[in-house]
This record gives sequence, structure tokens and C-alpha cells, in this order.
Amino acid sequence: MLIIPAIDLKDGKCVQLVGGKFGTEQISIDDINSVAKNFYSKGIRRLHVIDLSATKQYGQNDNEVIIKNLLKNKKLGIEIEVGGGIRSLDKAKRLIDLGADYIIVGTAAVQDSNFLRELSFKIGRKKIIVSLDYRNKKVLTHGWDESTGLSPIEIGRKIQKYCGTFLVTCVDKEGQLKGPDLEYTKEIINELDIPIIASGGITTLEDLKNLKEVGAFGAVIGMAIYKGNIKLDEALKI
Repeated sequence: MLIIPAIDLKDGKCVQLVGGKFGTEQISIDDINSVAKNFYSKGIRRLHVIDLSATKQYGQNDNEVIIKNLLKNKKLGIEIEVGGGIRSLDKAKRLIDLGADYIIVGTAAVQDSNFLRELSFKIGRKKIIVSLDYRNKKVLTHGWDESTGLSPIEIGRKIQKYCGTFLVTCVDKEGQLKGPDLEYTKEIINELDIPIIASGGITTLEDLKNLKEVGAFGAVIGMAIYKGNIKLDEALKI
């Protein structure tokens, strides 16, 4: 199972929000390069980078300059997955051209299967991670502000042929250090045919062991690393 630390960007800073709500920052770090270098030094194989500002179409700076710098200076052998507000083919291809190994699409992919199908044709399905963020087992879009009324399993079955991986996030657990939505994550893994990366609420090494046991391909960890609940070098041993 891949251990994937998260760098979430807002207003040019690395932040960690509670429940994805702006204004709830519990972590705010200016030196983003030092955060990435620290992760690299621990021996990670993949980094998760999200432009929160672009996700909610917030502010003038969508942090793409910072993302470009992270991609330019990534350590050899490290993969970087990039997401946040990717709603056009041009932006997706631009990020791939800049060096992103995978792009994460949410709202556009969930709402428009034609977009996802064309994106799959243009850059290859294996480079596409579709984000299925959910609350009460219903997938959310537009920065977690709108509900589709459909479950991750329902949507996943329709679009899995166009992507290589699903990123499944329980929004109610996000940033709250209350443990992952393990049982439903297990159900999603069993019902869908492509690898699942789990996110949201991961708090302890035991959480990671449990996710590995139910078959998660990867686990994105944010708040627990920044607050010291999980030591990255210990997590990687799992």
C-alpha cells in the first residue's frame, strides 16, 4: 500500500483544513519546498498535491506557480499526483507536460463522462485519478459544496473504464483525526474494479494497517502527519 503525504495549497501556503472548510486552517506553512524535501528524505514514493484555491475557484492565484516549482524540483523516482480545479483538457495536459505523473479530477469527471472519456484518450487512463469525495455516502462536487445524490459505487461503476484509480475521501472525517470510514471504504474496494486510494480521517498506524488489510492501494495522509500523530518513517514500514 502506498503511503502518500498531502500538500494542500491555499493562498500560497501549505495548509490543512477541517472538513474541507475554508477558514478552519489548523496548519499553515510558508516554506512549501521544505515540506516536500522533508517528505522526500523519509523515502516516500508518491506525493499528493492539491490546489484548494482552484478547487473552489477562490482568489486570483491558483497556486500553479508553486505546483510548477514542486514538479520541477521533485526528487528522482518520486511520483506526484496533482489535483484541484482541473476542469479542462488544456489544464490537465499542461500539468502533465509540467511533470505531473497523475492528475486528479473530481467535479468535471463526475458531471461529464464525455470530458473524462476525452481526457482518457488524450493522456491515457492510467494517469487519471478520479476523486470521489462523499458525505453520507453521496458524492460531492464543486469543492464539496454540492451533492450529486449518487454514491461512489454508483458513479464509480459508470466511469471506471476511463481512469486508472479512484481517490475516495470521506468528507465528514477529513482533517478531524477521528479515523477513516473503514467499513464503507472496504465496500467500495470490493464493488469497484480499479485500485482505490483512501483519504479522510486517517489518524494512527493502526488505521493504515486496517486500510491495507481491506485492500486499499494507497492512503493519503495530511493532518495526522503535520500534527505528529503519525510518524512518516513508521508509516512507510507498514
